[in-house]
Amino acid sequence: MKNLKLWLIGICLFSLQVLANDLKENVDYVVLDKPISNMQNKVIEIFNIGCPHCAYYNANFVPNLLEFLPENVEFLPYHVAAAIPIHEETSNILVVALAKDKEKSLELKDNDSLYKKILNHYFNAIHKERKNWTNRQDFLKEGLEILGISETEYKEILDTKTSKEALKQWQSMLEYTEIQGVPSFIINGKYMILSSGIKGVEDFIYKVDYLLTK
Repeated sequence: MKNLKLWLIGICLFSLQVLANDLKENVDYVVLDKPISNMQNKVIEIFNIGCPHCAYYNANFVPNLLEFLPENVEFLPYHVAAAIPIHEETSNILVVALAKDKEKSLELKDNDSLYKKILNHYFNAIHKERKNWTNRQDFLKEGLEILGISETEYKEILDTKTSKEALKQWQSMLEYTEIQGVPSFIINGKYMILSSGIKGVEDFIYKVDYLLTK
């Protein structure tokens, strides 16, 4: 089924490439006034756990994009936290999940990816189940159960230089959310796709592919 889905996407993309004119600046994408350095062949997703549109993209757009991206292109999910305890804890949990995935040589698209399991769990809990947590510790407890680690190990991973630098970099993306909010996708550190012009998953993947080679 997955191969059939990718084949159909490929046919749609081919049709778009044949029929579509070049993408238009300020209609399909914007050129960032402040490009992000060292991001060639990288796709950044800026998102927030409390955003329903982010939840929709996570379920319907990102999985297809991950399957379609060439091996030399890296997908970088950056969670930006509002000044809300569970948002801040979400960033922490996701950073730890990525560290554990790296330790186990798991990719984001793998079914066993802890990052993927964590994100799906909290998106579903917040936007489908409408769950509320009485405190930050209860929120964290659910994440620790999925990660399968103790709170001590969790804090040790958070205290590493790699985790601290990642969290700092994620939060630095807040300034880019002023352009159109979240989710936002930045290609090669230069181009942001305008979500208002996205017509569907095939159109989205075509635009990512186009801007990667621009």
